[in-house]
Amino acid sequence: MINHLNLVYFIAAARELNFTRAAEKLYISQQALSNHIASLEKEVGLTLIERKAPMRLTCGGEIFYKYALEMEASYQAMLQELSDVKDEKRGKFAVGISHTRGRLLLPKVLPALMEAYPLVEVQVLEGNTKELSEALMNGAVDMTVGPCPQENPEMEYIRLLTEDIVLAVSEELFLRYSAQERDRMKKELSESCRITSLRDIPFLLNKKGNVSREIADVIFEEEGMEPHTLIETENIETLGEMCCGGIGAAFYPTSLIKALMTEEGMNRLRLFRLNYPCTHMILAVAYRKNHYLTAAMREMIRILQQVTKELEKKDPQQKGCEGDQKKTVSHCTQSVLPW
Repeated sequence: MINHLNLVYFIAAARELNFTRAAEKLYISQQALSNHIASLEKEVGLTLIERKAPMRLTCGGEIFYKYALEMEASYQAMLQELSDVKDEKRGKFAVGISHTRGRLLLPKVLPALMEAYPLVEVQVLEGNTKELSEALMNGAVDMTVGPCPQENPEMEYIRLLTEDIVLAVSEELFLRYSAQERDRMKKELSESCRITSLRDIPFLLNKKGNVSREIADVIFEEEGMEPHTLIETENIETLGEMCCGGIGAAFYPTSLIKALMTEEGMNRLRLFRLNYPCTHMILAVAYRKNHYLTAAMREMIRILQQVTKELEKKDPQQKGCEGDQKKTVSHCTQSVLPW
């Protein structure tokens, strides 16, 4: 029977493909980690990790890693379910969320969760869309909160809210152009809901890996545009402040605009609804299929649904945005929690 500790240490080494980094994360010596991996290899009768630089998994190691993740997930699910059965309301789980959405949602969600489950530890991993998706796939987090991606058959999704990516342009930016030119741009944006009239306008973009940047790249490709990218930033709040200052146009999720921007900043912006399928999406909780949701995790999802329902009522996509309000929301399984 495979030693569970050896299994855990192998997963850490396989993720890092570096004994030094893996040992540091496990708080053990590199030699101790190496001994555990060697013991595991003896148990299975195969070399699982090629030690020569660059370190890599062998063919057997790749197969073992896939099943090791499943075994560890099942083991943790068993412990969590047993804990629930004992009704001790203890334990911990990890949530992946972007810095911006975390700042917006967690101060509203966590106090209510802690009131119901004061002994439960919630670990928060912040990152961009790509980083969080990878963390969920490799088991580093139990669930993520973010835009629903192209549906992954290995994942379950629970809808939180529907949102648009709109184009935000300040009046100050429009004033750089002649009256005739800015009237033309505004008219075309409002009527066609496409950015064809903005080929010469500077854009402010999130860095790659963020969903709003992925959407912007799809739009530019569809329009055959080589955008005048003035600034790239990881922080969408910084992007919004620069947009309000008239530095450039920006793509922004409707659920974040009113929550993050001041009333003064909002008054300086024109928000244009866009007619591209990729700009209509669903914010969702994602977790791996067959991953056991503890009572505390289910409660956090319930609170998230409650909080985001209130945010959706304040969403400017219902008012304040120019352009056709008809839209097609991208697909996302609207799962029901297994209460």
